[in-house]
Amino acid sequence: MSDRYVSVAEPILGPEEHENVEAVLESGRFLQGPYVEEFEEKWADLVGVDHAIAVSNGTTAIQLSLKALGLRPGDEVVVPSLTFGSTATAVVHQAGVPVFADIDRELYTLDHTDLERCLSDRTAAVMPVHLYGHPAEMDEICAFADEHDLAVIEDAAQAHGARYRGDVVGSIGDVGCFSFYATKNITTGEGGVVTTDDDDLAAEIRLLRSHGMANRDEHVTLGYNYRMSDLNGAIGSAQVDRLAGFNQRRREISERLFEELSGLDWLRPAVVRDYVDHAYFWAPFEIDTDAIGMSGKEVWRELKDRGVETRHRYVDPLYDQPVFAEHRGFNSDFPWNANEHAHDYDLSLPNVEAVAGNTIGLPNHPGLDDEDVDYVVETVQAFGDEVR
Repeated sequence: MSDRYVSVAEPILGPEEHENVEAVLESGRFLQGPYVEEFEEKWADLVGVDHAIAVSNGTTAIQLSLKALGLRPGDEVVVPSLTFGSTATAVVHQAGVPVFADIDRELYTLDHTDLERCLSDRTAAVMPVHLYGHPAEMDEICAFADEHDLAVIEDAAQAHGARYRGDVVGSIGDVGCFSFYATKNITTGEGGVVTTDDDDLAAEIRLLRSHGMANRDEHVTLGYNYRMSDLNGAIGSAQVDRLAGFNQRRREISERLFEELSGLDWLRPAVVRDYVDHAYFWAPFEIDTDAIGMSGKEVWRELKDRGVETRHRYVDPLYDQPVFAEHRGFNSDFPWNANEHAHDYDLSLPNVEAVAGNTIGLPNHPGLDDEDVDYVVETVQAFGDEVR
């Protein structure tokens, strides 16, 4: 075990966040108060949309978006097979059917060339995920959606401030969904936001997030308790002001890691298209398990023992997660009937099968100094030399 330890992620809070939280505590107004409103206004300005609706977390942002877009029981939503589970479980919670698409072999985002295979007469929406902070191929995805009259929901939970051909993610589809969990590019502690230019969708989501109440005495639709607290908004309002600086530091660290480790024959830096601004939630690398003679999990464990924590997530395709173990048969835990759906869920998609379990993210958060990055580079290089 190493005496030194470089963490892969940590929230960075300053005096502004503390002052805002103290102001909320003194005010006694804890739920959806002025700091939530300020946070929403700042986030809408940053993304370049008319509306940003703060909610309890990124998963509920997706659920509310699906509900507001009119998803009906049994409607299908195309999702990538490499992502956090809530991208698909949020669809299930709204009584929809997640249809698993393959991923782009280089970008790890949804493979737009696989959309035709996923299409049926029940398809209602496509949900690209801007995985690790790299935008999905939105031109092709949106063109397909327009051709087939499908909604586009951007899962931008890992892509705060990322841009695709100049447009900030979350402003390209019908709605964008963000998460502000503690390890994200910025945090509210726990929280989420839905972004949109559609006035009607925004009004519906605001109604749905707070019990479907038009006022304190009138419930006009079946809503939820998915509001953001003003304590979370107080943190988030200060964090938005830090995002540009945080992302710049993430970019500097990630590009340095990519450059200095690019010569290793067992570790390949992820591809970054020249028409995007990557948010670098991860500094992702793909492991050649044959060259190193280890699985991705073993590499993760060995580097951690040497004092370099890495991200190692999504080790199986989403369709192989235990929650979906009976998905192919649509068991009674899910609100669908298998006979109503024509898709073959006995999947083995080539790109995701090649990638899943073989990616790691090296430390790149803005709390690291240059000596920390030196240590990461030296440790990774030495590890590769040692084990072969």
